[in-house]
Amino acid sequence: MVRTFLSAAFLAVAALAAGPGLTGGTVLAAETGGAWRGQNAAPRPLKLAVSKSTIIDFDEEIRDVLVSNPQIADAVVRTNRRLYLLGNKFGTTNVVVFGGNGRQIANYELQVQPDTATLEGLLRRLVPTGDIKVEAVAGTVVLSGSVRSPSDAMQALEVASRFVGAPVGGGTTGSTAAAGGGGSASSTGDSLQVVNALTIRGKDQVMLKVTIAEVQRSVVKQLGIDLAAVATGGSFTTAFATSNPFAVNGSSGAGLVPYSSGTPTFSNVNGNNRFSATVQALEQNGLMRTLAEPTLTAISGEEATFLVGGEFPIPVSQQNGSITVEFKKYGIALSFVPVVLAEGRISVKVNTEVSEPTSEGSFSIGSSTSSSLNIQALRVRRADSTLEVPSGGTIVMAGLIRDDVRQSLAGVPGAMSLPILGALFRSRDYQRSQSELAIFVQPIVVQPVAPGKLVRPDQNFQASSDAAASFLGRLNRTYRSDGRSTAGAYHGQYGFIYE
Repeated sequence: MVRTFLSAAFLAVAALAAGPGLTGGTVLAAETGGAWRGQNAAPRPLKLAVSKSTIIDFDEEIRDVLVSNPQIADAVVRTNRRLYLLGNKFGTTNVVVFGGNGRQIANYELQVQPDTATLEGLLRRLVPTGDIKVEAVAGTVVLSGSVRSPSDAMQALEVASRFVGAPVGGGTTGSTAAAGGGGSASSTGDSLQVVNALTIRGKDQVMLKVTIAEVQRSVVKQLGIDLAAVATGGSFTTAFATSNPFAVNGSSGAGLVPYSSGTPTFSNVNGNNRFSATVQALEQNGLMRTLAEPTLTAISGEEATFLVGGEFPIPVSQQNGSITVEFKKYGIALSFVPVVLAEGRISVKVNTEVSEPTSEGSFSIGSSTSSSLNIQALRVRRADSTLEVPSGGTIVMAGLIRDDVRQSLAGVPGAMSLPILGALFRSRDYQRSQSELAIFVQPIVVQPVAPGKLVRPDQNFQASSDAAASFLGRLNRTYRSDGRSTAGAYHGQYGFIYE
């Protein structure tokens, strides 16, 4: 009896010294040094995943449980010594457990967070080439580590946003949402965000080759006959004259035209009767070819611009009557933003332009020639689009085929409609313009090369001597390329060279 009593007393003293604890639960109960003396237990942090649960066993009977925010977590007591905690919603809350006589035996600072372990394993399977770590910090899910390409980073961000229920595309900044504080404060998790802190291991460089090819052809035909006749009979004189205009192209002043002195091309004088005919004929063919091949290189995700041309002034009137000058750029312009989506796949936002000043469409301001102000026109071919092309592939970004035909007939009413003879009383003005424009885009993922493998445009250029320029009309030196040996003997040492 004495040995049994001493053993029971020893176990009771050991239990009092150790305090309340768990006897098989997955989470240890709070060890509070002063809980048995009626003092409040110190808060102990406890983390729980959303939609997950944990079990806490106590050595002392549970009489009451207080949850500061039941929307975040639920506390269920199945027996008088076992407590179940269930995470309902993202946030923080306090769980206080009371024993007999209202004594506080445990105080938990519960943090309900997304299941980062499951999300990290999912990202590891979906993005096997990346090293992604997931952390839940202050109400925010942070993706850190490194991935191979920007497409992998976007995929990881979208999967994490869907997993935690955050808006896709929002929360990509570094801002975080506060999710709780000390004491009995709590948060509801309505501002859950996903922060993308992933880094790209190696940024690809993309070279963009743009080819702008344009061919224009124009045909102008003009044929007109102006008649003038004077007939005198007795005291009566009858005269008539026709002047048929060219409504499409206007009078060109070229081709078969009257003499500058005004003498008609054909005339006949018979006494007081006079007859004259003026013939104006023109046929003009024009051909223009435009070819521009700008090439530009940029890092994936960065913008690059390219301009070869110049600027011409444009007068701008001000409110006080003064005139200022603004400069308008023209030439070959190219700007693009490449994004390497995956290996061998590139998304390119391209803006290309070819422009040059032209007299077509220009006008003058002012009455006199000396004080007039000429406004220059600009001929522009521009294309702006976003494309997705494999590396090394070529796609037609834009194309234009135009065929304009304009024709007019002017003459004497009635007479111009006569068969055959009507050609003497009318003029014909004809113009046809044909043009074809195509813009080709070729993005290529490139790597830096050694300087020795590059060739400059002026690498082998040598200016000619004064004698060759004066007597032979050469601007640069020419070398023998037919393989024949040079006449004469070699001077100095010669042989093999070993490196």
